[in-house]
Amino acid sequence: MNPITLFAFVIAAALGTALIRYLPARYAHHAADPRMQRLLQGVPAAALGALLVTSFHTALPPHYLATTLVALGLAALLSWRPGGVLWPVLGAVLVAAAGLYLHLG
Repeated sequence: MNPITLFAFVIAAALGTALIRYLPARYAHHAADPRMQRLLQGVPAAALGALLVTSFHTALPPHYLATTLVALGLAALLSWRPGGVLWPVLGAVLVAAAGLYLHLG
C-alpha cells in the first residue's frame, strides 16, 4: 500500500471516529424518544455479538467449530448479567484460549 493511500485511510478512520463521538455529545442534552431509547439499549449487545462472531471466525481455524460455539454460547449467557461487556468477552476469550491449548497441546 502506498503512503498516500495509507494516509487517506488513517484520516478517514480518524474522521469517522471523531464523528461517532461528536454527534452523541452534541445532542446529549435533548431528551430521546422512548422508542429510540429502547432501540439504543440493544446496541451494546449487537456490537458485542458482531465483534465476537467475526473475531472467532478469523482467529480460530475452521475445524474448531465446537470451541467457537462454546465460546459464543458462554458469551451469550454471560451477557444476560448486568455489568457491561467485560465478562462476556473475557469468558469467550478464555474458552477460545483453552480450546486452542487443548487442541495444540
